[in-house]
Parts: sequence; C-alpha cells; structure tokens
Amino acid sequence: MASRARAEGNCNYRLWTTEELIDAYAWEAKRINQEDRKRTQQLIKQELKRRFDAILRLLDDEQTTENPKGTYRYLLNE
Repeated sequence: MASRARAEGNCNYRLWTTEELIDAYAWEAKRINQEDRKRTQQLIKQELKRRFDAILRLLDDEQTTENPKGTYRYLLNE
C-alpha cells in the first residue's frame, strides 16, 4: 500500500515510507533520462541519510529505551 503522499504524486520524499524510497531508487536506475535519474536518486539518498542519521541519534535517547518500536517506525516513516 502506498503512502498517501506517493499515491497523490507528492514528491516530498520526507513523506514517503523508507520502502517506497528504496523502490523508487531502484526504478530510477532504469530511467532513460540520466540527468533526471541522477538528481532523483541523489534526493532519495539525502532523505535516507537524514533518516538514518536521526535514528543513530535516537538510539542513545531515552525515548528509544522506553519505546524502541517508535524509533523503528520513525526509520520506516510509518
């Protein structure tokens, strides 16, 4: 099931799930327009890096000790 943002064609990658980002990255590899492919893949990587960096900070946060599933859901953007 697609996130609401992806279903509506919203390209704000902060709103997409991690799974959607990875799927889109793979799809872009087959794109004919190489300039568009590189730009989109760069944006997807930036969003995934932002999420992973946030997760690494959250691992040492008290909220993760109290609610590890919340941290996991944050990574997935669910």
